[in-house]
Amino acid sequence: MGVSRREILMLSFFAPIWFPLSRTHAADEKEPLFRKDAFPRSIAVLKEAFVLEMVATRNYVGYSRKALSESYPNIAYLFIAFSESEKIHADNYRKTLLLLGETPEIPTAGIDISNTKDNLQKAAENERAKITHFYPEFIKRLQPEAHDSSVVSCMYSWRSHKQHEAEINKILKYSERYFGHVAKKIEGMDLHYFVCNNCGSTLSKPPEIPCTICNYPMKYYRNIDRPS
Repeated sequence: MGVSRREILMLSFFAPIWFPLSRTHAADEKEPLFRKDAFPRSIAVLKEAFVLEMVATRNYVGYSRKALSESYPNIAYLFIAFSESEKIHADNYRKTLLLLGETPEIPTAGIDISNTKDNLQKAAENERAKITHFYPEFIKRLQPEAHDSSVVSCMYSWRSHKQHEAEINKILKYSERYFGHVAKKIEGMDLHYFVCNNCGSTLSKPPEIPCTICNYPMKYYRNIDRPS
């Protein structure tokens, strides 16, 4: 996964914070409690990110069920793997908010489900928005307070979403006109997805090295079960 100029600039700003913590994410609950009034901007960002990821989790579960109903089990599998990744992102935000004395509210908004072709397009658009808008903005807003856990969690999610977009784009590349043909080819593949339980990194093959996003050992990856 390539690193863009925007990402290099962000990484260089947060390197003193992020890299020493890549193996000691504050969500492991070793970080001391802080006065929540000391990090109002971080709390606001975490709450927004939590809602964003919870909504995405529900959407992907819905997309998966729709794909199964339309006889696209491999596409359903892709969606369910992404839902597991999004759930990890949301849980990281929830844990950090709890450490800051805040309890996030579970969003109640309904999910937006169409046919599988349209759901793939919506998923790609949502992933792209997170990569180019939401997370760069979140990280920018976190800079004044530089709360370690908040920064690390957002960086994990941002890079994980780049993986999601890449996987979706593999399907969308030729599917605008020839979705049936592309979907048939995908359904003939032997797919397996693996998600890192620490950061949500999503791979389409077994990991051979520690997680490239959070640097946790390979044992933190789990093979995602197929939906049924």
